[in-house]
Amino acid sequence: MKRRTFLSSAGIGLTTISAGCISRIPSSGGSEGNSETTTTTSAEAQTEAEQLPEQTLIEASNTAERTIGDASLEERGLRKAHHIAFGNPTKETRQGTITISEANETVFEESVELEANADIVVSLTDLNTYTTRVTVPEVDATEEVTIDPSQFTCNVTRTTVSIQEDNTLDSRSVSTRMACPSVVAETASTDKIASYTLGGDSTLTDSEKRSHTLMLQNPSDKTWTTRILVENNSVTQFDGVYTLEPESTVAITLSESGTYTLSVSVVETEAMVSREVTPENFDCNQSSTQVDIDTSGELTANTVSTLMACDTEINSTNESSS
Repeated sequence: MKRRTFLSSAGIGLTTISAGCISRIPSSGGSEGNSETTTTTSAEAQTEAEQLPEQTLIEASNTAERTIGDASLEERGLRKAHHIAFGNPTKETRQGTITISEANETVFEESVELEANADIVVSLTDLNTYTTRVTVPEVDATEEVTIDPSQFTCNVTRTTVSIQEDNTLDSRSVSTRMACPSVVAETASTDKIASYTLGGDSTLTDSEKRSHTLMLQNPSDKTWTTRILVENNSVTQFDGVYTLEPESTVAITLSESGTYTLSVSVVETEAMVSREVTPENFDCNQSSTQVDIDTSGELTANTVSTLMACDTEINSTNESSS
């Protein structure tokens, strides 16, 4: 079940203009005809009010802030929320509507009146694909942008749709430039393997190296968007978003022994599984946790190891000097 949460934080200088109906009560000396005339006028005002969207006035140089979602990105992982802004950098007051949808379902919509250098910023706090549509009827302008899961990174990112002096709409994205080595976004193509190795101690010899592999497989005929989290002592070590085409695989190799929590989720269905691996899984055996996605987007997981003898034989050679 998809969850929807809409939070509104107070912006500076915000007021709300409600298009409503003002009813008038005739005086006791009024005629019946006057009463009927007042009723008709009131009904017409009600119809007109229903046709006009409620607008939020955002005063000059101020920002209205909104939040969509359950803030799941703040709870786990290395990714941050993505911010969508509708701004008016011109000197004229403009009116428009910003609409955000998710899987063809509207999750946010607000009509605003933006004074000079005012804007409204909506924070997307859950990983998903969103389509943002901004319309400004008075200049007959519309702009649509799509935010996909790969655009949620460890950086602070913002996509802005703004009204230009020539009455057009322009969109652009900016972000901070923090390095995100363990934040990966990749597509696993059909019949291909997308691989990633986490960790690696170069001081170990080949005989000392042990590993455990998380294998995420999509044997279904559908393409799924997935997220893989690897945590060690409740600290996220890896945050990967993978688009898995049919018959594709993702392989994440843990090259250092330890206790890890491996979590896999499907963005479209919100299905999730978690498995814990411990140092016992990093032995001389071939050890892996395998996760499969079925045609309905559900997940099954199993941790397996091959059974091999792990005795290490030490061979020595005696050399004699002549």
